[in-house]
Amino acid sequence: MRRIVVAGWMLLLLMHLCAQSPEALQIRALQYSLQRTPEGEWLLELVGKVTIEYQGRRLLGEQFLLDTELARVRSDAPFSLITDEGVLNGQRVDYFYEAQRGRFEGVQGQVFGIYLDAVALEGDLNDFAACEVTVSTCDPVRPPVRIRASSVRLRQGARLTLRNARLFIYGQPLLILPQLTVRVRETAEIISLPAPIYSAETGWGARIRVEIPLDSNGLVQASATSYLRATPETRLVAGIALSAGEPVLGEPELRLRFEQSALYNLRESPERVATQRGVTLRAEYASNIRPLFAPRERLRLSRREIALIVPLTHRDGFGEASLRYGNLGERVDTQPSPTRVRFSIEGDWFQPLWRTGKWQLRLHLWASYARYAGVGDYQWLRPQLELLWQPNGTLTLMTGYVRASTRGDSPFLTDQLRARRELNLRTEYRHGNLRVGALLKYDVEARTLYDVQILLGWRDRCLEPYLFWRRSPSAALIGVNITTLEF
Repeated sequence: MRRIVVAGWMLLLLMHLCAQSPEALQIRALQYSLQRTPEGEWLLELVGKVTIEYQGRRLLGEQFLLDTELARVRSDAPFSLITDEGVLNGQRVDYFYEAQRGRFEGVQGQVFGIYLDAVALEGDLNDFAACEVTVSTCDPVRPPVRIRASSVRLRQGARLTLRNARLFIYGQPLLILPQLTVRVRETAEIISLPAPIYSAETGWGARIRVEIPLDSNGLVQASATSYLRATPETRLVAGIALSAGEPVLGEPELRLRFEQSALYNLRESPERVATQRGVTLRAEYASNIRPLFAPRERLRLSRREIALIVPLTHRDGFGEASLRYGNLGERVDTQPSPTRVRFSIEGDWFQPLWRTGKWQLRLHLWASYARYAGVGDYQWLRPQLELLWQPNGTLTLMTGYVRASTRGDSPFLTDQLRARRELNLRTEYRHGNLRVGALLKYDVEARTLYDVQILLGWRDRCLEPYLFWRRSPSAALIGVNITTLEF
């Protein structure tokens, strides 16, 4: 009688599973049987080439215990979890397949191009915490870069935070950092490391930046630069995402949006997967900042500001709008300008217009309205029409034409447009491991080539040392980019 009851339960369970839609639970195994726990629960034991699939995620192994009431799968045998984010292999699993979260032990995996080994991992492959971890990029066997950390936290598939991180380059220990941030899906430059900087004004200096996640929606970014012959720079930015997505902490000067990183600036098709950005409440404190792309030498900027930033998308176009309020002050050498209260409304928009084969036509539109206490207002509109040509995977050329309009006057140099009518040319060429990039900007009204920038990089798999140089204001940057993609 007992065998008949057990067989009946198994039959009903299998009929229930088979009747589900393709999005529901699907099971394949060579053998199955029912087990009853001391608590009176029924578990389905699956043995031999087991596949458990639910909503596109697959769990593979030789032995599992399945609890359909709790949507839970357990195993003390080797397993593989395959998802859109990557693949995870391990020795023990306790996984809730409807919630798509669990605990995995003795794991090795590949997530968003990052290879990791961990004693234990909890969460899912888009948002997890792990302990005793080794992380490498683009090569699991002989990685040029390997990081060992006591713990790791990935949030929203965007930033991987490693604590007590020890960095190895080609197997040699380089440095130990209390915390290191890996921007997982921004593959042009995913790791922020201390980097040297040089200019004729400041002499040699060193830059460092630290990103600290506050919770699932908050992020703090602190940076500092120390020079031999100039006042140090300090900057602290905090952002809280008020909607789903990553907080936006970019620089507020919209005309410099594509010039914040030398590599992004000279790379017309950057190796980058955009993460979801949320509506962000942002606060900033900055003192004696020398903007990398300042309009003139010996310029320093100090700012205290709060802002509300709203990402925008429509069909193929995307951009953002922001409201900003705070105090702004500048100085050139030892001559400071009065610090003034500044309120601004700013926005930018990127719109593809036409594409065929090797050619693309697109529009970049920037706009700003700023009002200064006791002075007045200043507004500008800067549309840029861009023509992009990519004949092959190694050469990219882009030419752009700008015809900007302004109204009013600004007391600050960093708010003023450099050229109302501008022609620019950007190019990037790769040959073997060598990368060469150049950017030229020509003022049509003044008939002068007012900006020249050059980038040289050498890529060994996912490690790329680079040298960046700008003519005026003078700047030379030496750095190392670590990516998850190879040429």
